[in-house]
Amino acid sequence: MLRPSFSLFVAIFTLTAHSQNYDWGWGPPISVTQNGSTITCSVLDPLTDQIRTTSLTSVSTWTHDDGVVATVSPTGTVKGVVYDIDLGTFQETQLSSNSGNTVLNSDGVVAWVSGTGIVGAAIYDPALQQWRSEQLSSNSGNQIQNRDGVVSWVSASGIVGAAVYDPGSSQWMDEQFSSNSGNVVQNRDGIVGWVSSTGILGAAVYDPALGQWVDEQFSSSSGNVLVMGQGVVAWKSTSGILGGAAYNWNTNGWNDQQFSSSSTNSAPTILDGTIQWSNSSGPQRYGYTAGDQWQSGVNTVVRCEYHPEQVSGSSSPHIAYLWCLSIGASSYSHATGDGHTITRRWAWKRYASSAVYQPELTVFGSSTNSTCDGTLNFAGNGTASLAPPSAPMHWSADRLVITSVDPIGAVEVHDAGGRLIASAHTSANTMALPLSIPSGLYVVHCSGQPAQRIVVLR
Repeated sequence: MLRPSFSLFVAIFTLTAHSQNYDWGWGPPISVTQNGSTITCSVLDPLTDQIRTTSLTSVSTWTHDDGVVATVSPTGTVKGVVYDIDLGTFQETQLSSNSGNTVLNSDGVVAWVSGTGIVGAAIYDPALQQWRSEQLSSNSGNQIQNRDGVVSWVSASGIVGAAVYDPGSSQWMDEQFSSNSGNVVQNRDGIVGWVSSTGILGAAVYDPALGQWVDEQFSSSSGNVLVMGQGVVAWKSTSGILGGAAYNWNTNGWNDQQFSSSSTNSAPTILDGTIQWSNSSGPQRYGYTAGDQWQSGVNTVVRCEYHPEQVSGSSSPHIAYLWCLSIGASSYSHATGDGHTITRRWAWKRYASSAVYQPELTVFGSSTNSTCDGTLNFAGNGTASLAPPSAPMHWSADRLVITSVDPIGAVEVHDAGGRLIASAHTSANTMALPLSIPSGLYVVHCSGQPAQRIVVLR
């Protein structure tokens, strides 16, 4: 049986260059002054220590958040402005020219909806050094929410959808989840939930390990009320049927359960991911345990799943995106490995030097916290020393070498974002799988064996 077991030996290099320490991890804050219909944007360039300015005319309204300025003209033209540190220039682009556009600018994402319901979103990708925009829906009466990097919408007829930008694929990943009449939508902590006028209730989350949205319907009881918070979904029907759900990233699926059907159940609340309510028997609560089970009378274990994704390679700029899935957390802190701390759920991060970094995510509840570790590799040339040459799995000369006392079977190699980059199958006891891959963290799955992580330095 194949039992890969090895340690990773990776050099950590000393940072010598200036790093960008902004709360959203990448762009410098912009100050805005207005004179009539003209606004002037100013930044302090951290690399040149000089003030840079740019002016925009014919501005009716503008919003400023996380180093991004979004403007709307009197005719509805939407523009986005950000300062690119590596280019040393403001990057300004027109995003939409639809009549009646209104804009929400939050967490580095600009989202808009026109008077007729055309929904779009844009984000500045510092690795590609360009704005990435997408039209997401054109359904009549669309209303939008923009929060924690997720844009959601619901049409007048109840069509629900959501989108998030995945830097690994450089694409907006959008999905339609429900088309039930009367849908009402909530968008919190990276989760989108909805309930129809008849009580059909569901939720969706984008899993960066899969590179896709995962949605599920939980209940169709009449009169369902939806409550969401801290990675948890809860509901109660008119008759008192009460339940909850959380996303299990170990199985890449939702774990939902009905807790009670008492007609005396009150509406649920969520505290630190624990669902609480009261009925004729007194206070009640269900928590989500470390074993991924809902259990009565316990508190939810605050925990996280970390996906620090290396967006660019070893050449400058060194850009990463920090994904976070969590349960029970209300705040987040990324210790990025270069002395910088980012207090956001998801964030871009620019590293100053070619090196290997080991970021750590801490998620906080009101009384407990949890940490998750990751690895990012921007280390130039060379090959990582993964294990002694006799180890059953090692990296050698652009190929993954596997040996086993039993037939190996199926092998899959995934990148740090969870995307499949190579697969093979053999009935032999040895395999040398050619792989032309950049530096980074990879996960190897072999038939019937636990997944193994390897770091490749080139």
